[in-house]
Amino acid sequence: MALVSHEKANDSQMPTSRDFMDNNSKKHRAHTGLSLRQRVNFAGNAKNHPPRRARSLERKKNPNEDHLTRQPWALPPDAGTGMKARRLSLSLPDDFTVDVAELLKEFEYNHKFFGRHGKHLGKGATSKVTLMIRKGCPGELYAAKEFRPKTNAESPEEYDKKIKSEYSIAKSLHHPNIVETVRLCTDHGRWNHVMEYCSEGDLFNLVSKKYLKEEGREVDRLCIFKQLCQGINYLHKNGIAHRDIKLENLLITKDSKLKITDFGVSEVFSGMHPGLREAGGQCGVGMGEVRFCQPGICGSMPYIAPEVLGKTEEYDPRALDVWSSAIVMIYLIFGANLWEKAATDANQKNYDELVAAWRKADAKKAANPDAANDIYPKLAAFEYFVKPLALRRLLLKMLHFDPKKRITMNDVVTGRWMKNVECCQLESYDDPVKFIDASKKDCMKSTNGKIFCHNHLPPMSTGHGLPPMPGKPGY
Repeated sequence: MALVSHEKANDSQMPTSRDFMDNNSKKHRAHTGLSLRQRVNFAGNAKNHPPRRARSLERKKNPNEDHLTRQPWALPPDAGTGMKARRLSLSLPDDFTVDVAELLKEFEYNHKFFGRHGKHLGKGATSKVTLMIRKGCPGELYAAKEFRPKTNAESPEEYDKKIKSEYSIAKSLHHPNIVETVRLCTDHGRWNHVMEYCSEGDLFNLVSKKYLKEEGREVDRLCIFKQLCQGINYLHKNGIAHRDIKLENLLITKDSKLKITDFGVSEVFSGMHPGLREAGGQCGVGMGEVRFCQPGICGSMPYIAPEVLGKTEEYDPRALDVWSSAIVMIYLIFGANLWEKAATDANQKNYDELVAAWRKADAKKAANPDAANDIYPKLAAFEYFVKPLALRRLLLKMLHFDPKKRITMNDVVTGRWMKNVECCQLESYDDPVKFIDASKKDCMKSTNGKIFCHNHLPPMSTGHGLPPMPGKPGY
């Protein structure tokens, strides 16, 4: 009996991931990113939320469980190259044109299954997304993103340029982990981007089911994280920063591949804008000097990097994407974020500990440069739950509060450990076919360059299954 009680006492002292979510006591919660309901939240336990109406497709949920709240509106930047920017950061010529078609001449709503106006897949601050099919090809499903109408603060010319600018950027991108943009269309005076349809919804749905948080799902978490990093690295290599990486902007295909979408707050930080005639519709043309972004908040809480929240100086948008990608991985591991706002004046216990730990580690590196590569900050949440050690160190380097000391996405992707992470997606469409020489002794030992067969989606039998999406049986 004494032995049993002693073991129970030890178990009660072992922290759980929930212990690191109970952040401080900030009372007012007003932000545009993700937050957590009920007991898991970043700014105190708000217990007076009205109950959310359950949709018919949702199963009954345990009232004591912690649920993510979808809040997909990004803070608009003062300047950028997408629809959500208050003004364009690059001067585009007056004759800036792109090929435009009438939406209903090439595509149509699937009246048989989804009614007269199709099925709405989602809605944001500046657009709504509808499922459509190509005329004459009922098996080809597409997502049509219809943009908001012009505001009184915009001139017709400025409004049209924003639409065409975002479209030109999205159309120029061709990578396995980025949504393909198909066409720019008009319909009853509204602009529409027609793009690849990802039938499994966004990563938010998958994280909210807590499926990836379970033990034994490490391969899935790492594969999704690697796909995200590959997509961001491609953008950066071609002079484009996304600036709003979050769970809602990461879509999942029917074969469980990850795709980055929504370039509404993106920025062309180097080279020519893909929509310019000289660029010929290609991204990454004329790469050279890096153009920093002007001070100002951009993106969604809690994914915004500290230098952007500070609003004190120009910032490198690539470092913002690196920070946001690390926050996505934290959601995959914990099912929540560890802080609501990356600011030392916001009473965020976990973030304050991260900054203090990095300052201590940096001081040790300065005092002993020869051992600098082995010195990392110690953060309790990471020590207990972020494994393996190589991933823990990588995330910490991506979450350095000083953007000048933060690791670049190219270094993340090309690192030895990341190269050997099992992934079910090509690194790029240019990857050559790789053959395995079975006659060699260690032909299967290295994972570098291999494409694995993964299914990151939860089976319905586990209780985590996602509701059927439009275009799928059972919707």
